[in-house]
Amino acid sequence: MKIISQSHVAKADLTAGQFNNCEHTYLELDPGQYQTISVKLPSGQFVTLAFVPKYVGAEKSAEFECMDIHTTAGKQYTKSGDRPAYRQALIGFGDGRDTFDTRALEKKHGRPTGLATLLLSAEHNA
Repeated sequence: MKIISQSHVAKADLTAGQFNNCEHTYLELDPGQYQTISVKLPSGQFVTLAFVPKYVGAEKSAEFECMDIHTTAGKQYTKSGDRPAYRQALIGFGDGRDTFDTRALEKKHGRPTGLATLLLSAEHNA
């Protein structure tokens, strides 16, 4: 993984990887390699993005299957196998409306979300 650039974006362009008018750091991932980015928040907690390569048979491809999203900002709890985890509160949006809210899902199913995965490969986003 390498840093491509860091700059202030005055007018965000989603097609250029810009989301808000603010500081942007651009990274380029190495194809077919597991890579992780951790960002330390002012509170000392972390948000971690883990990029998982896609496998075709037994071989890794240049495409990425998904990006796992984890944060230590949520309340800690114990998962099966006595492993600690942190609650992840996520909301999805579409056309200005929520498409999902993990807090409501936890209330409904009685299970907290401990990891979120953003599906990246073309087959998941067709």
